[in-house]
Amino acid sequence: MSQYDALAEVSEQTANSPLRKFYEEHTLFDALGEVGNLSVLDLACGTGLYTRKLKARGAKRVVGVDNSEGMIDYARHLERTEPIDVEYLVGDVGALGDVGVFDRVVAAYLLHYASTREQLSAMCRNVRASLAPGGRFVTIAVNPDINLSDPAYYLPYGFQVTGGQTDGAPLTLEIVLPGMEAKLNAHRWTRESYEEALRQAGFTDVQWLQPKCDAQGIERFGEELWTAYLAQPHAAVVFACA
Repeated sequence: MSQYDALAEVSEQTANSPLRKFYEEHTLFDALGEVGNLSVLDLACGTGLYTRKLKARGAKRVVGVDNSEGMIDYARHLERTEPIDVEYLVGDVGALGDVGVFDRVVAAYLLHYASTREQLSAMCRNVRASLAPGGRFVTIAVNPDINLSDPAYYLPYGFQVTGGQTDGAPLTLEIVLPGMEAKLNAHRWTRESYEEALRQAGFTDVQWLQPKCDAQGIERFGEELWTAYLAQPHAAVVFACA
């Protein structure tokens, strides 16, 4: 699979990490609710990890979009290997164009890649344009209250984060899991900046979900592992309505 981006393989390898499975996935799908017979757009879909899970949960139509050709190539490779009727497109959410209108839009790690307020606003407008009236947008973003004072704070969870002390400032997330080492660059935005961009795009009822872990995660890894993370998670789940 040398034709695929190295980061695509890392993304798949981290799918079953405790943090992704028992915090991120659990909170995201809890906020999204039932998707049976609904159409769902998965933005910043990467290799299609959640795109496939959305289809498995009964969504009628699922489309995944990512601006990385390597990621989409990998996702399409998986679709060819085990077809489940998911469509993948290469595209930049900041200049999305017409991809259709959906009952739900989900985006795991998207808005914090905006480097300016203008880009953040453009992303939110394009998401809103893709959402049917009464629809729901659920996204995971870098937590505005992320712990940036202690670089080792998140090491027990396989990564560390540096930078991003002011609104819009760049930050770096470095994965340190053996064999999965990688660096991701993003930007830290305040709650006010996120909420302003969403509301100006036409969203209502913007909510930040309370961090929580799946009970299975606590049972498997113990409550102590999750206490510090849930106190200051690096990622927050945001819910907004069209």
